[in-house]
Amino acid sequence: MTEALSPTQWLVGVITALVAFFALDLWRWIAETTSSLGARGRVVRIGAAVVVGGWVGLALIATLVPVLRESMTAIPGSSPTLLAALVAAMIGLGFTSSFRRAFDAVPMESAMAFFYWRAVFGVWLLAGFMAGRLPSGFAIPAALGDIAVTMLAIVILAAKPATGTVSRWAVMVWNVAGFCDLLGVAVLAATVLRPWAAQRGLPGANFGLQLFVVPVFLGLHVHIGARLWREMKAARRSGMAPAATLSHDAA
Repeated sequence: MTEALSPTQWLVGVITALVAFFALDLWRWIAETTSSLGARGRVVRIGAAVVVGGWVGLALIATLVPVLRESMTAIPGSSPTLLAALVAAMIGLGFTSSFRRAFDAVPMESAMAFFYWRAVFGVWLLAGFMAGRLPSGFAIPAALGDIAVTMLAIVILAAKPATGTVSRWAVMVWNVAGFCDLLGVAVLAATVLRPWAAQRGLPGANFGLQLFVVPVFLGLHVHIGARLWREMKAARRSGMAPAATLSHDAA
């Protein structure tokens, strides 16, 4: 007879599958947004597949191989440092003009809809809490925050006029709320989840979430905020142009 899997093994297996599907959907989204670039888009899609695949692969291997997981968690500050470095790398993409042009061409509705994955991971956190594999002080605020951010995005998208676009200010509020919520989750993971797991001998580090999913979402929040800022600046300039023209003509 085969030995039944423990709740921890089941939860690790489920989150591994979710992270893998999230990575696949991320690449699909990138491929979709670069489909209009022709031959250059094909190069971008291949490069994105290599980067995303390698990134998520390393994160999952570090999670699933006990020796690697324990080695990384034994180094004080390793996870926060890696998280900060990965977020910085994600933000660094915004300094390239080609990335900005491609990202600005993506419909804002499409960018916001991708965040439905936060609700998926939020439900998983609740399942982990119900199974006794996550502390309430971490799982409940993190899960409710993820679900709330997703629900707010749905409300904003549903309120969009039939012939218009989503409100920039509404998206800005949602984006700031989502970014701050993720920062709070990262703090709770370090201050609540890890000590709780260490006391019980449970694997408190899931690098698929900590070093792949969270940095991707944080980076996307930053890029959405930067895009909104560019759009608002452009709108102000276009609004000032007629006044400047009138002033010139009067002179």
